[in-house]
Amino acid sequence: MKILCLHGYGTGPDILRIQLSGLMRDADPSWEFHFLSGEVECPPAPGIGSTFPPPYYCWARSFDAGEIDAAHALIEEAIDEHGPFDGVLGFSQGAAISISFLLEHKTAYPDEPLPFRFAIFYSPTIPCAADEAYCQSVFGSLSSADQQRLRSGQDEKIAQLPDPVRSVTESFVKVIKGTRSITREPVSFFLDRPVDLVPCVLHPDVVPTRITLPSVHLRGKEDMPGLDDCGLLVESLCDPRTLKSIKHSFGHDIPRSGPEIKQILSAVEWVVAQSQLSIH
Repeated sequence: MKILCLHGYGTGPDILRIQLSGLMRDADPSWEFHFLSGEVECPPAPGIGSTFPPPYYCWARSFDAGEIDAAHALIEEAIDEHGPFDGVLGFSQGAAISISFLLEHKTAYPDEPLPFRFAIFYSPTIPCAADEAYCQSVFGSLSSADQQRLRSGQDEKIAQLPDPVRSVTESFVKVIKGTRSITREPVSFFLDRPVDLVPCVLHPDVVPTRITLPSVHLRGKEDMPGLDDCGLLVESLCDPRTLKSIKHSFGHDIPRSGPEIKQILSAVEWVVAQSQLSIH
């Protein structure tokens, strides 16, 4: 059993290895965890800079289509060089990148099997599109006045935008505000740009594709503002028939000991067993 693991924003593979130490300690010893690193340097996540030396990495800093596409390319390279993998596991931005990768892969190649057989998403942030055609379909018909409303980053002006731009942008802004302690950037950093460089959320109201892989969704009861809604959005992008959702007592982190790690391991064993029942 081989699992590709993607870290969160402002950390790196070594930090994710520590975050997953409880799961790795108790998991079947035959399971192999392969850790992939983002290539975009960024500030450390809260509490990381005082404990771990730089550099710190993320998968994307501005979240535009070009950056997301480059992150997807890293996953493709890892599959080619170190795969095949049975599953993919992502934490925070790593979860968001794996979600967008799976959705867009299935959209682009609907008749081909996905390169993973199961997925584990810890505390996902918002998944954004690498597909410029999708971004164009959402933002491309905006009037000049609506483009100014979008670029303002102001809630009352975003509320005046036509759907689906309004719902897509409101979902994005809620998460960006909640996670500013991680990105260190205001809403204007992401929205006050040419429209083709504005991040475009893969929103269930707009994306018809669903991730059909068995999936486990884990998030903390004390997670950052906006991430609970984000977790529900991500769940709605997945097949509810092969989905297990768990809330733990932590914040934006991964439990490493106690009864909750047993619950998480049980969920991971469930998703592995589900993946072996059929080919997706």
